[in-house]
Amino acid sequence: MTPTEPLDTPEAALDDIAWDFLSSEFAGRTYADWPLDRRLDVFLRHRGYRALHDDGSAYGDLLDRVMDNISVAVRAGTLSVNARR
Repeated sequence: MTPTEPLDTPEAALDDIAWDFLSSEFAGRTYADWPLDRRLDVFLRHRGYRALHDDGSAYGDLLDRVMDNISVAVRAGTLSVNARR
């Protein structure tokens, strides 16, 4: 998905964006003190997904996908929970 695509984003694209977030610096320890939604907000703005950020329904779906995949990302080693600060 490119940032200029319409807001009726297919589910697969939201899954891809959720995984992009989970493997980004915004999901890592640098931003660990920030609430998850704030980290996702900054990620979306940084990556140019302003329309997705501003669409409450699509944003909620994306946040749900991120939360649904956190444990999967930890098990896969994409996201570390034991990293020292």
